[in-house]
Amino acid sequence: MSRRLVTLLTLLVLALTGCVSLPRSGEVQSAPAGDEASESDSPFVYTPAGPSPGDSPVDIVDGFLQAMTATPVTTAPRFAGKFLTDAANSAWAPEKRTVIYASESSGFTGNFVTVRLGDVVGLDGRGEWLGDTGKDADVRYRLELVKEKGQWRISNPPDALVIPQSHFESRYQQYLLYFFDKSAQVLVPEPVYLPRGEQTPTMLIRGLLRGPDQDLLGVERTFIPADTELEISVPVSRDGTAEVPLSDEVLELDDEALELALAQLGWTLRQVPGLERMKLTVDGSPLNIAGEGEELDVLDWAEYDPSVNWASQELFGIRDGRVVTLVGDQERRIAGLFGTESLGLRSIAVDLPAEQVAGVTGAGTTVLVAPRSRDAGEVPTTASAEVIYAGGTDLLKPAWDVYGQVWLVDRRVGGAVLSVVRNGEPTVLDAPGISGEDVTAFVVSRDGTRLVAVIDGRRSDRLVVSRVMRTGDGTVRRLAPAEDLPVGAIEVDEIRDLAWRTPGSVVLLAGPMPGLSQVIVTLIDGSSALGDVATNAEIFREEAERIVTSPSSGTALYVGTTNGQLFELAANGRWTGTSIKGGLVSPTFVG
Repeated sequence: MSRRLVTLLTLLVLALTGCVSLPRSGEVQSAPAGDEASESDSPFVYTPAGPSPGDSPVDIVDGFLQAMTATPVTTAPRFAGKFLTDAANSAWAPEKRTVIYASESSGFTGNFVTVRLGDVVGLDGRGEWLGDTGKDADVRYRLELVKEKGQWRISNPPDALVIPQSHFESRYQQYLLYFFDKSAQVLVPEPVYLPRGEQTPTMLIRGLLRGPDQDLLGVERTFIPADTELEISVPVSRDGTAEVPLSDEVLELDDEALELALAQLGWTLRQVPGLERMKLTVDGSPLNIAGEGEELDVLDWAEYDPSVNWASQELFGIRDGRVVTLVGDQERRIAGLFGTESLGLRSIAVDLPAEQVAGVTGAGTTVLVAPRSRDAGEVPTTASAEVIYAGGTDLLKPAWDVYGQVWLVDRRVGGAVLSVVRNGEPTVLDAPGISGEDVTAFVVSRDGTRLVAVIDGRRSDRLVVSRVMRTGDGTVRRLAPAEDLPVGAIEVDEIRDLAWRTPGSVVLLAGPMPGLSQVIVTLIDGSSALGDVATNAEIFREEAERIVTSPSSGTALYVGTTNGQLFELAANGRWTGTSIKGGLVSPTFVG
C-alpha cells in the first residue's frame, strides 16, 4: 500500500476516535466538527478533458480512467461516458461499486487494451467496505475498443467507478449510516466511505433509504418506509439547514415510527460539518412535526445514542476481594453482596445502568449475579447472589448488552463455548468461527449487534467479528459466521485485551515484544486493512495486561499492569500515573 493511503487510514481512524490521541471527550465523528473547513472540504470542481479526434485506443482508455476522477463525483459518469460507445454508455452502471487501485499499467493488442490494477480494494454501491477485491492478485480489465463515427471508443466498460488511491485519499472519508437494533432501543452504525463535498448529504440519505443489507435484516431494522425515495438532492443552506425532499411514503408513518425515522436521519446527517438542522419536505411542502415545527436540530434524539447515553460512567474493580466503584478520587465499596463479602471473584462485569454485577469465581468455574445496592436495613447474604452459570472450566470476563443479558465464554479443553444468559437462564450459542477456537478475550457492542473476539493463533493472534441476530424482544437467535477483522499494516502477533472505544471502533492492547505494550485502533468494517492504525500514543514501557475504556463520550483510556496499577493516556499521547491506588483487580466500565 502507498504511504499516502496508510496516512489516510490513520487520519480516518483518529477522526473516528475523536482526536489524535484517543481523547477523553468528543462525539463519534468521521470529520472534525467546529473547525474551519480544510482545503479538501472546500468547494472543488475538476472537469477532465474529453476525447480528442484521432486519439489512440490507449489514449481513450487513459482518458476514461482520468475522467472517473471528476469532482464532484456525481459528474464522473457523465465525463467518463464520452469515452464509451453510445450503447455502452447507455448500459454502463458505475454506481454498482467503486474500485480503488494503487498502481496501473496497460498494454494494447489488436482492438483490446488490457488494464492491470495493483493493490485493489473495493466499495459496494453504497460505499460499504468490500476489502481486497483482487484476492492479493492484480485486477485486470480487458477493454475492447471499436470505431464509432470514425473514433475509437470503449464497448465493454466495467460496471464500477475505478479511481486511484490519490483520488480516494483526497476526496473520501468514512461516515456512518444509522439503523435501529431489533427492539428499537438504540441506533446501530454501519460504516460507508463517501466523497466529501456538497454531494455528501445526498449520498448519505440515499444510502440510508436503501435500508439494511439483506443479510443484516436479523440484526437491525429501519423505520423509513421501504419505497421512500429522495426527490432530487439534499441541499444545505448557508445557515446549516438541510432540506430533505422525500416521497409521500413517509406520510404513512404514525408518530412513534416517524420519531424513530427522524432519529435515523438526524444522526446520519449530523456528521456533515456545518450541518445543524434538517427540514423534511414532501411534494415541495415542509413536513410540520407536532411540537417541533418544520426545522429539526440534528443533535436531537440523544436517547438513541449507539454508545447508550444513559449508561453509567463509573469505573468499577475488585479490591481486597470486594467490588468497589471509583468516581474521581473517591473509591468506595458497593453496598450489595459483592461489596460486603469477599467471595473470591477474579473478574466482574457491570450492566449498563450499573444496577447488577456479574462476577466470575476465582477458579473460573461459576458466574454469580448480585445487585449493586441493597434495601435499607437489608443484610446481604450469599442467598442474594444468583448462580447463572456453573460447571465451567475457565470463564473469561463476562459482558452485558443493552438488553440486560450476560455473555459468557468458557475456555474448555475442546475450545471456547459461547453462552448468553437471559432472565437467569444460559443458552449455548453456535458461533461459527468462534466456538471451538482458543478465545482469549471478547467484547459485545452496547447495541448488542456485534461480538468481537481475540483468537490465539499458532503464529499470531487474530481478531474476528460476528453479527448477532435477534428477535424483536432482544432474544438471540443466532450468530453469523465470524469474519477476520484486520488490524492494519503493522505486524501484531499478540493481542492481550480489547475494548470498545467508539461504536465504530475497538481499541486493542498489543504486545509488540515482551515487556512493552502498544495501543491500536481497529475499525469495525475491516477497512483498517488499508494501512497502519497505530495512534500517536507512545509505547507503554511495561507489560500491561488490560485495557480499560468505553464508547461513552468523555471516558478515559487506561492500561492496567499485572500488579493492578492503572495508567491513563493523556491528550499528548503520553501515559501518566493516576491517583487510583495500585492492586485494583478487573477494572472495568459498564458493559
